[in-house]
Amino acid sequence: MRYSLFNEQPTWYLDIFAESIMEKGRLRLRPLEGQPADSALRIECSRKLRQKYGVGTVFKLDVRLVRPHNKKPYLVCRNRKDLNRALEYFERNKSIQIQHLTGVQLSLF
Repeated sequence: MRYSLFNEQPTWYLDIFAESIMEKGRLRLRPLEGQPADSALRIECSRKLRQKYGVGTVFKLDVRLVRPHNKKPYLVCRNRKDLNRALEYFERNKSIQIQHLTGVQLSLF
């Protein structure tokens, strides 16, 4: 029995590095350049998790390509409830987190 109306199999990209960026006033995730996934596509995942980390944080994700009818294609994070920062970018992420936390703490006082 076939459960899908689509003939094609979903396209998965494993271990994609994605960076959080500010776009049109919202924090978004996009794949880094030079990977199998197109860097122009946005990645859908939890808004709370995106806002938890600073702009420029790099994550390591497994994503699936979604091609809705009459809409722009996008990527969906496999585990939407958990974002893992990339260990390969540890020093970069560490400095971004320090800047992010310092800015948040200073704005509270």
